[in-house]
Amino acid sequence: MIVKKPSKSSNLLNIEKKLSMFVIPSLVCINAISFKDNESKVLNLISANFQCKLLVIRSSASDEDDQFNSLAGEYESVLSVPLNNTKKIIDAINYVINSYEKKRPLHKGDEVIIQEMVTSVNMSGVIFTHDLNTGAPYYVINYDDQSGTTDTVTSGKNEYSNRTLYVHRNSINQLHSDRFTKLLAAVKELEQIMDSHFLDIEFAIGESLTPYLLQVRSISTQSNWDQEITNRVNSVLQGVQSFVSERLKRSVGVYGETTVLGQMPDWNPVEMIGRAPRALASSLYQILITDTAWATARSIMGYSVPKGQPLMLDLAGQPFIDTRLSLHSFIPNSVSPIIAEKLVSHWINNLTLSPEFHDKLEFEVAITAYSFDIDDRIEKLIGDILTPTEKDEFKEAHRQQMIELLKSENQGSIGNALNKVNTLKNNHDEESKLDLQHTFSSLFYMVDECIHLGTIPFSILARHGFIAKTILLSLNYLGIITHDEINQIQASVRTVASELVDDMHSLKLNNVSKNKFMEKYGHLRPGTYDILSNRYDQMTELLNYSSDSEQGLEKQTEVFQFSDHQQKQINILLEKEGFIDINAVDLLNYIHEAIIGREYGKFVFTKSISNMLELIATLSAKHDLSREEISHVPLSAILNIVKISSESSIKEQLKKVSKKEELKHQASIAIRLPQLLTDEAGVYIVPFQVSHPNFITHKKITAPCVIIDSQIDEKSLDDKIIIIEGADPGFDWIFSQKIVGLITKYGGVNSHMAIRCAEFGIPAAIGCGEQRFEALLKSNKVSLDCASGLINILH
Repeated sequence: MIVKKPSKSSNLLNIEKKLSMFVIPSLVCINAISFKDNESKVLNLISANFQCKLLVIRSSASDEDDQFNSLAGEYESVLSVPLNNTKKIIDAINYVINSYEKKRPLHKGDEVIIQEMVTSVNMSGVIFTHDLNTGAPYYVINYDDQSGTTDTVTSGKNEYSNRTLYVHRNSINQLHSDRFTKLLAAVKELEQIMDSHFLDIEFAIGESLTPYLLQVRSISTQSNWDQEITNRVNSVLQGVQSFVSERLKRSVGVYGETTVLGQMPDWNPVEMIGRAPRALASSLYQILITDTAWATARSIMGYSVPKGQPLMLDLAGQPFIDTRLSLHSFIPNSVSPIIAEKLVSHWINNLTLSPEFHDKLEFEVAITAYSFDIDDRIEKLIGDILTPTEKDEFKEAHRQQMIELLKSENQGSIGNALNKVNTLKNNHDEESKLDLQHTFSSLFYMVDECIHLGTIPFSILARHGFIAKTILLSLNYLGIITHDEINQIQASVRTVASELVDDMHSLKLNNVSKNKFMEKYGHLRPGTYDILSNRYDQMTELLNYSSDSEQGLEKQTEVFQFSDHQQKQINILLEKEGFIDINAVDLLNYIHEAIIGREYGKFVFTKSISNMLELIATLSAKHDLSREEISHVPLSAILNIVKISSESSIKEQLKKVSKKEELKHQASIAIRLPQLLTDEAGVYIVPFQVSHPNFITHKKITAPCVIIDSQIDEKSLDDKIIIIEGADPGFDWIFSQKIVGLITKYGGVNSHMAIRCAEFGIPAAIGCGEQRFEALLKSNKVSLDCASGLINILH
């Protein structure tokens, strides 16, 4: 028998005596080919070298790891093998060797490691000493502190116990966790001993926080990295830290002692434009919505709005919402400043303590609208922060605001918002009949029109959508309607998505022409703000999509009505609360109108955005700029062409900006920031916790899954669970297929796709978070149990 020190084990054996922090469990290594002829010698070797109770039999294949390639997790390992059970030892070794043979014939260098099993595991996982994809200067720690075993991260098992922590390489001193501080101190010593800062380390933390080194190899993706990325990331993060430090301080004219910066609260920009959007997409979202439109809309509706404050901030090219501004703007303007100050500070503190509610701000953190259970919500979300008199004032302010918003003549009503949206739609229809010669200066008019007739009224409609959802949840809380009836109410609403589904089937049956279909829906794109995403009328593949069943998911709308008993209960509530001009039927109509109006407003104003993007693409092409190049140019730079004279040509101006912004974008992709920033340390210490998805319906489904991005390359989605990153309206075409479920990475409880799935009765997990989403990308089959709140990956 040949016993030697192969590459995988030699790293450990060569450094074992040099380490003072990491402990390497005892190990021996055997040759896989010669094992079957030397079983007894192997057992004697094991008996002579181990006194522990349990062993782990680990893979050490010749093709498993080298400087340019890693097959981590490719081959099997067996844990908890009893030292005193020779049959189980032999079976485990054969099991590991068989995992090699399943993929290819045995190689001469194939070996198996027999190692002492680390017990009483506090935490285990894998550390990359630089970001694996970009080479950015982070310690990336994928860890499991739930299962008590050492192989969940490398094997891909038990996804829900996996966590990821990004620690900037120069910021270990900002850690407040003893276990991570001790672990990374051991890693830094290991880097010095191995004379390398590019390591892939498998570890475990045992009793007394002892760090165990299970494996170390070179990172195999170095050749793909931009070597300048470290300097750029470090420079940008210094600016982000300084910016965040200032932003967390008290702000003049804004309620709240400090703030929390989040990617998903309120207008959840990461859901619509992504974690690291290009400059054009980000600037469009800012100018059209989060700079002024959001505040104007809430002011019209009677909310208190901080003056001249942009809601969305840009941190290293990544979008964040200032939740202090958001919470300020959810308070009725009749509430006294003393009460408002108390509330905003309290809610900011609650969000800091419960970050899992970052995408449920309006339902789990703050009170943003009147509801029939407002007294109980005040006790839950406000408690003793306000005096009884102050609570009464706060409740009365919301009640009066709601009464006013229900009046058709109110500027903040659904009807008034829809009138403006219809004016925008009519403008679109008229413009489509004209042969307009648009120029760069035309963008000024298009932006202004979109804001005043599109995004401001849509913002009002969206707020009514949240109010409607809050009312429904309060009726359920009081036991007047069930969760199933909420689903029935939402399913009974016929929105533009229902029309799209029906029209796609009519198109398939030749009952509507392609031109007619595209005239109505051609502006939609899976990436509303992304100039690189094709519109429907640019997707030849879209019309090839057809469900195997003739009707697919064609919406069968069933009218929902409150029962006589429910109407009586609701009417008593309305009369008690002073809503004398509205009854239960009127309230149900309001809820329907709020849901329909929100989706219709979005459908119309996104056509303005789509037209802007196409105009920008056309004008850019005339100056020899591709869509790729212009995607890196912010809208302000494009508008400056007609505002500011320059000695350079338009082509030179735009290309210069594009190149500069592209470099920024590359750094933005490499930089990791948390979804919720509560302090300066979060700029450098970035945990990615498992999110709590928003489950839609109470159904359960197990099916194959399909990952969809902005490109169409599948012929049928029938009987599939669809996995997408965000909740963009441009993905509504998927509902023309007979899909059986939907999972998104981002999205809130009342987001676009949550409404869509409720409308069609499709089980969904909206906003599953980065950890689960990454695991889902590697899956083939998924079990989605909405009633139990579970997503199980079935490989």
